Amino acid sequence: MSGRRDELSDKLRAVVKLMLEDYRSLGKVEVFRVRDDFFKSFYVPTPFRGGVDQTVVFVDSGHTGRSYSTDSFYLVLMNIGGVLRSGEKIEYFGHRAGGPEVEGYILYASITSDGFKVAIHPLDDNSLLVDASRAEDVSKSLTSLVTRGYNRFLRGGLDYWEMGVKYFRRAANYLISLVELSYCVKVLSTIKDSICVLDGTLVRWFGAVQLRAWLGFDGLDIASILSGVSREEILSRHLWRIYGIAKTTKFTVIARSRALLSSVGGGYGSVGSESVERAAKFLRDLGARSKSFTEHLLNIVNPPVFHDNDHSIHALRAPVTVDGVNVFMFGLYTRGPLIDARQAYSVNEEVVEDSSGRLSTAVESVFSRLTRAPGYPPLGFLEVDALVRLKKEYISNKFEPRMLVSIIEETGGKYHPLAEFFRPSFEKRLGYVRGRT
Repeated sequence: MSGRRDELSDKLRAVVKLMLEDYRSLGKVEVFRVRDDFFKSFYVPTPFRGGVDQTVVFVDSGHTGRSYSTDSFYLVLMNIGGVLRSGEKIEYFGHRAGGPEVEGYILYASITSDGFKVAIHPLDDNSLLVDASRAEDVSKSLTSLVTRGYNRFLRGGLDYWEMGVKYFRRAANYLISLVELSYCVKVLSTIKDSICVLDGTLVRWFGAVQLRAWLGFDGLDIASILSGVSREEILSRHLWRIYGIAKTTKFTVIARSRALLSSVGGGYGSVGSESVERAAKFLRDLGARSKSFTEHLLNIVNPPVFHDNDHSIHALRAPVTVDGVNVFMFGLYTRGPLIDARQAYSVNEEVVEDSSGRLSTAVESVFSRLTRAPGYPPLGFLEVDALVRLKKEYISNKFEPRMLVSIIEETGGKYHPLAEFFRPSFEKRLGYVRGRT
């Protein structure tokens, strides 16, 4: 056995040597070299200078880990909550606002003969996002909104069934993903001088630019219904106070970020008129060779996330590190692209000035208080994660058994097909055992 372990170690070491050789040679591959050069031209390595004390609310949600879904229905149990940080003090946002510290929801979506059905059931009567008195109206509004788009596929008959199923899954996932943003809007409408930080990239919150053409609605419609705040108010007052922190990103982005920020140790990649103009010139020179590749580069740092007749919203992404090793990607919404590819890569000076100021102020403020966890995330970031997390023991020992009992009581038998979703042996019966098939 010892000989086999030694042989395995030798083989692994040989593979690692190959990986290191290939990694060192990446700079010789043109596509990677161009990306590196653009990254360096767009950002300015900036050390932390000491943040402004600002009220920061960190928002996150916890899910069952997997959705209980088929081609015709989608069910998920979720928690959502916020941790409010003011100076060194942290507290639950729910307590401050007179609600529960964690809000629980059951979200259900299905395809029916009439179209798309959505039902949201708050587990607390005094929930801040959707309380018991609003739940029915919110469910009806979401059902009506999504069904208008879905009816296009219903009219197509069986030939359009697969497209309808694809639409259903995308719409269901989209609804659930926007609960966090909607809660953030609720936070900002309650605490006037605060900013809100979401766990994850901001790009996902509104989806693709042409989402309305595909689904018949957009993320602002959903956020407005869930939060009870109008689209206009979200756009004018709240969206620009929402930020995101992604704690995981692509390996190549981590490598570029470390190289960019190596001169400052702890700091972030800021942007300004000079750096953005430098990046725009880089893209103009490159655009003559490949227009699609220049658009790809822009989408790495400032991707579009929402578009209608009056607004073009993008997300600016900037690398941040406290220890020079662990990299976060910090995101904020911008009132248009910093560099407009449709206008010969011209620089939008007003957008750059606004975005640059908000980026610096927010990063300095959010990272002014840190925890001692690996990577030194901002104080409040991990605390809200722990607050909302749904433990596996709760799901397997309480949620799934209770769902199973409810199905048995409603159907009068324990072998109804719906019961199979909540049996402990469900995955094994499908052939999945500890990740093997």
